[in-house]
Parts: sequence; structure tokens; C-alpha cells
Amino acid sequence: MRFDARSKILLVIFAGVTYGMHVTALERGYLLVGIAICGLLEGRIKMALVTLLGYLAVYQMSQVAMLPMWLFRFTFMLSHIWVPLMAGHFLLLTTSAYELIHGLRKWYLPESFLLTLGVMFRFLPLIKKEVRVIQTSLKTRGIFLRKYDFFLQPHRYIEYVLVPLMMSLLRSVQDLTIATLTKGLAVTKRPSEFVLSHWTWLDWSVCAWCLSFLILKFK
Repeated sequence: MRFDARSKILLVIFAGVTYGMHVTALERGYLLVGIAICGLLEGRIKMALVTLLGYLAVYQMSQVAMLPMWLFRFTFMLSHIWVPLMAGHFLLLTTSAYELIHGLRKWYLPESFLLTLGVMFRFLPLIKKEVRVIQTSLKTRGIFLRKYDFFLQPHRYIEYVLVPLMMSLLRSVQDLTIATLTKGLAVTKRPSEFVLSHWTWLDWSVCAWCLSFLILKFK
């Protein structure tokens, strides 16, 4: 079963709106159960477990009175942003860059915005990959062999890791932009698309679930 990218985007927007409301722990649990069910319908069992069990763990830690103040504040804040965090996680985990752009194009968003978004989604996974390549190169040369060396020598970390990372990512962004333009994402005419998507009962059920929460909240 697959959700349309637009319904996932609406779910993220709705989760962000609920963050600004006064939501109780029970109401937050209701929202997280819905997100977990969406993950199960997409076949993401691990994501569903993280959504529910992660919140339970964070919420229980935020109720412990003997925690250090910094840890209490962190867990308290994390328990409040867990709903939008998991909604965004669900969108990124189950939606490819092409599906997202295809869905946003149906809302007639500017192609310049879609070009930027397409490059960004292709760019983000490169950061982790480039960091691993740089760290492997440094270990080969006998630099930063231990994990905590990054904290003991921050000035060397900036020189040996961050600077090469920025240089490499700038080249990668240029390559990705050229590749995206070559594929015709920035053309003025509406491009041809090989994937057809439409709303199903799953997408309408997400809207009904969001509406049911608002009805229960403000009845």
C-alpha cells in the first residue's frame, strides 16, 4: 500500500500545527498511533515501533524528578516535538525525491522551487557519504584514529574534516544542479512524467483521521 506524497505533506503540516496547540499526552499518543499505523501500511514496521516506543521512553524520562536539569529539559522538549518529528520521518523514509516533486507539481508550485528541492534531496545523503570518505582517508594517514579525538582537537577537526567537506560538497552541488537541469526540471513547459498518481482511500483516511482529532480536540 502506498500513500500519495501530497497526503504525507499534509500530514507533516498538520503535525506542525498541533505542535502549536496545547496537546495532552493522551492526545499526542492518539496522533502517534495514527502515524505508526501509516508506517505499518507502508510496510515500515521498525518505524512504527520507533514512533510508539520512542515516545514512551522519552515521556517516561521526562517524568523522572531526579534527572539533571539539562536532561529533563531535553526530554521534555523532545516529547513535545515527537509528533512533527515522526511525521517528517515518515515522509522522508517512504517518499523518493521524484515522488515528492511529482506531488508538489500537481499543486502548481514554481519549477524553480522544485529544482531547488530536487537538488537538496539529492544533496543531503551525500553529506554522510563524504564524511565517511574523509574519515577513512584521515585514519589511513594516522589522524583521528579515536572517536573522541574530534573533541580533544577541534581546531584540527575544522582543518582536516570541515574544510575538505565543504569543498567536496560544493563540487557535488554543482554536479547535481547540472544533472537536474539536464533532466529538464527547469524547463518552462510542463514536463512529461512517467508516473501517474492519484488519491486513494488511504489518502482520504489520513485527512479523516486529522479531522477526527480536531473534532475531538474542540468539541
